[in-house]
Amino acid sequence: MDQRLIQKQVQKLTLTPQLRQFLHLLQLPIFELEQKIEEELTQNPALEEVSASPESESTDESEVPEEPAPKQETPDDTLQQIESLASELEGGTWSGDASQNNPIESQKKRDYQQSILTKPSSLADYLEWELGILKLSPAQEEIAHEIIGDINSDGYLTASVEELAASLKCSTDQVEEVLLQIQALDPPGIAARNLQENLLIQLRKETFDTSLAQRIVQNYFDPFKRKQFDQIAKGLGTNVNKINAAYEQISKLEPKPGRIFSSEEPQFVIPDAKISFDSDSEEKLIVEIRQDRIPALRINPTYLRIVRQKDTDQKTKTFLRGKIQSGLELLRAIAQRKSTLQLITEEIVRVQSLFFTKGFAYLKPLRLKDVAQTVGIHESTVSRAIQGKYMDTPQGTIPYKSFFSSKIETEEGTSESQKSTLERVKMLIANENKKKPLSDSKLVRLLGHEGIKLARRTVAKYRDILKILPAHLRKQR
Repeated sequence: MDQRLIQKQVQKLTLTPQLRQFLHLLQLPIFELEQKIEEELTQNPALEEVSASPESESTDESEVPEEPAPKQETPDDTLQQIESLASELEGGTWSGDASQNNPIESQKKRDYQQSILTKPSSLADYLEWELGILKLSPAQEEIAHEIIGDINSDGYLTASVEELAASLKCSTDQVEEVLLQIQALDPPGIAARNLQENLLIQLRKETFDTSLAQRIVQNYFDPFKRKQFDQIAKGLGTNVNKINAAYEQISKLEPKPGRIFSSEEPQFVIPDAKISFDSDSEEKLIVEIRQDRIPALRINPTYLRIVRQKDTDQKTKTFLRGKIQSGLELLRAIAQRKSTLQLITEEIVRVQSLFFTKGFAYLKPLRLKDVAQTVGIHESTVSRAIQGKYMDTPQGTIPYKSFFSSKIETEEGTSESQKSTLERVKMLIANENKKKPLSDSKLVRLLGHEGIKLARRTVAKYRDILKILPAHLRKQR
């Protein structure tokens, strides 16, 4: 046998603690960033808030270099100071990775790693993503999209199989076949039509024996809800202890499988950016990334002096250097977050300038990819940076995501204005049967018949812009 040594290059993805922190801070809205900073101040003694009091600044400037103060410096200045101090403390390196010394040089690495960390932001998005693992025909995919469009925030299917079949002009058997496949997806219990079916789906997916629990839910659900365990035990020919054990199994199941995707947005919104008109020109817009809630931070000068002193023992130096480096990483991530958000917001404002004077109807088609290419960063960076964030604008407080939409193409290949498409969606919903409102998937098909090609998610976004509820909430009994 001919044995040879073969070398193979393999690209291995390593998420360093520094990178994880940058990615985490990048996506935090300002109120969560404020909480994160408070936690870091509590946990890291080397990190301190810069006081406005003159007495607190009476350190020996000849011994301690100027510390980063994000409130008073530009992001680039702050980053330069951080890198300088990191270089001094680590002998010219940053935790063993040369690319870490320069945020710009490591941008491609961060972008690639961010792309694998992006996850669906809603239950519908997650289910649409999961459809990729099912082997569905085009006709079945259409049924699946319709079913997902009729699943509410708790994870229950709100339309009957008969209603879905009538809407799709297919048989109930075809709908049932696809529904069973969706019910096999995660989260367990999804697309159930009632609580009983939800519990049965979950029990069937458990890895341990749930046969008794399944029989109880299947055949004795009403006595079970009333906790009539003696009646159930007699009917199943078993003892009450086993019924109690099955009850414990069932009580641990999730009654609302969609709840894990429910929005936990705060009752109030704190915008990350403020857009206003220049006092000298009503045509010029000013972009300001809010920093008023973020305290000015620096590395504690006392700890720096101790690390630099020759008579400090090695154990103490190692401990303090770890804390100082952790603080520097936080300062770097905060400055980079602000710089990235500033660039993205300025580009959004440039493209969507008419919105700020005339409103949503004048939004232009804009993709994450368009902003990423102009700013010079990866699309996933833009996606992460705008997540959960809002702008304070002359038109009100608006989510960043509302400024993005794909270009609308007609069958003739021309670009349709968003304004006219919004009006068409509004008109279709206004004329719908109130007892059988149009789902997003149905709207996609109707628009398609008119030559306007849209994704279901885009239609859902347009509904949000128009402040129109989803189909299952518009339905009148």
